[in-house]
Amino acid sequence: MRTRETAVAVTLIALALGACTSGGPRASVAPRQQGIEGHWNAIGGPVAYSATFNNGRFASIEQGTGGVLATGTYSQLGPGQINILYTSRTTNQQQSANCNLVQSNRLACAASNGTRFEFSRA
Repeated sequence: MRTRETAVAVTLIALALGACTSGGPRASVAPRQQGIEGHWNAIGGPVAYSATFNNGRFASIEQGTGGVLATGTYSQLGPGQINILYTSRTTNQQQSANCNLVQSNRLACAASNGTRFEFSRA
């Protein structure tokens, strides 16, 4: 008789736990971003800045002042590869950079002037 009581108790506990995890409203979880789209923070460099990739448009902004550093466009070259064509607001020079998505949260770029820079997903 003791075994049956234990089995019933275990079954009731399992059902109660299952109801806690599978029933009722669930907390909203933000979808994980894929590809390049979204906000990125620069890694290293003389100035802390962030970049936004949104529907073919690129912008970088200095984090301390909120000032725009560069604006431009980007295009997909292949899976995890993009080209950014941007104009520096400080020098008014147009630059191009090829970037590779190293991991889903890291972007490594090389500009046409030889400068290398990296971003991590914000």
